Amino acid sequence: MTTIAVRNGIMAADSQVTCETEAGGSRYFRCTKMYPKVVRLNDAPDENVIIGVSGDGFAALVFVDWYGSGKDKPNELIEGEADFSAIVLTSIGLFEYDRWCRGEKVLEEFYAIGSGTKAALGAMHAGCSAKRAVEIACRVDSYSRLPVTALKLKVSKNAKP
Repeated sequence: MTTIAVRNGIMAADSQVTCETEAGGSRYFRCTKMYPKVVRLNDAPDENVIIGVSGDGFAALVFVDWYGSGKDKPNELIEGEADFSAIVLTSIGLFEYDRWCRGEKVLEEFYAIGSGTKAALGAMHAGCSAKRAVEIACRVDSYSRLPVTALKLKVSKNAKP
């Protein structure tokens, strides 16, 4: 439960985690949802990427650790009940992943994932930046909350478009 939006090389995310409690109800806390990382993919030169995650945070962190490591896909994600989405902003575009760890290239001018997706996309259709779109989503999506953080992709000199 999150809102993450991407536009013009900038990824923005809210900062709320919502967890169901053992006693019933929910609890909330702030966390990080975007991870800048330097990776090496397919024997290419090192590349800067930004990974944004939504859904099951612990499963998503397994994905973040795996992405660009050169290791086999994590069995605990593929064979388990992991329920998350990850978007990876690279020098050649944006890709969306799930527990299968196979990226699908997003060809849209802007994009969003999480429970606040519709609000964020509507805001970006009206011309808002990724950060402003997430701020607006936080006003209408009870699973997204301020503050919003934003990261800009730093493209490596060696990265090939």
